[in-house]
Amino acid sequence: MHLMSNIKVLSTRVITLALIALFCGQSLYAQDEEWNIKKSKHFIVYYSEASAEYASKVAREAERYYNSIISYLGFNRFNFWTWDKRCKIYLYPTQEQYIAATDAESWSNGRVHVTKKEIFTYAAREQFLDYILPHEMGHIIFREAVGTDKRLPLWLDEGIATLQEKDRGKYLLTAKTFANEGNFISLSELSGIRGYGEISPLIFYSESASIMDFLLEKFGKRRFVAFCHRLRDGEGWQEALLRTYKMDNLEELGQAWIKNLAD
Repeated sequence: MHLMSNIKVLSTRVITLALIALFCGQSLYAQDEEWNIKKSKHFIVYYSEASAEYASKVAREAERYYNSIISYLGFNRFNFWTWDKRCKIYLYPTQEQYIAATDAESWSNGRVHVTKKEIFTYAAREQFLDYILPHEMGHIIFREAVGTDKRLPLWLDEGIATLQEKDRGKYLLTAKTFANEGNFISLSELSGIRGYGEISPLIFYSESASIMDFLLEKFGKRRFVAFCHRLRDGEGWQEALLRTYKMDNLEELGQAWIKNLAD
C-alpha cells in the first residue's frame, strides 16, 4: 500500500483509539443488562443480542491475543487471568445502547477499566477484533504486570498497546518516514505529554510504537522484563528506563532510537 494511503488509514484508526475512554471508577453500569455468557480460560464474554457464534469468536480471538501479548512482551510467567480473575468483555448490541448503559460520551467507541480488567464496547463496532481488543488488552496486561498505580508517560502505555494491533508495521513505517524527514518530536518532549490533545495523534501513536519496538527488538525481552520489574518494585520510570538500558539520559536513548530508524 502507498505510504500516503497508509497514513490516511492510520489517521482514522488513531482517532478511533483516542475515542476509547480509560475508566478507573466504580464499575456499575453492566449490572442491569440481561446477559448471555460465554466463558473461556481467561475471559468471560457478556452479550445480549449478538449471536453465540460471534461471542465464541470474540473469546477465541481474545485467547489468541492473550497468548500473543504475553509472549511478545516476555511475560512467560504471566498467568493470573483464571477463574474469578478472568477479563470481562461486555458487548452491547449497538452504540446507542452502549452509550445509554455506560453513560459514555456520544463520541465514545469503548470503555476500558484497567484495574477491574473490563472492556465495554458494542458488537457492531468495526475493527474491534483487529485493533481495539488487542490494543486494550495490551494496556491491561502491561499495567497488571507493573502496577496500575504507577505514573508512567503516555508513550510507554500507548506504545506497548499499539504494537499489539494487527497492522503495527504501518505505524513503524510511518514513524520511520517522519524521522527521516525530520518531522518528529524528541523522546524528552514526548515524555512530557500528558494529554492526547497536545500532539497529532498519528505522530504520537507512531512514535510511541516505534520507541517500544526499538527497545524490544534491539535489547530483547529479558531487558524489558527487567525494566517492568523495576517499575513494579517502585522505581521511577525514568530511572528504571535509563538503568535498564544503560543510558545516561533520555536524550541519549532518543538519539539511539532515531539512529536505529535511519539505519
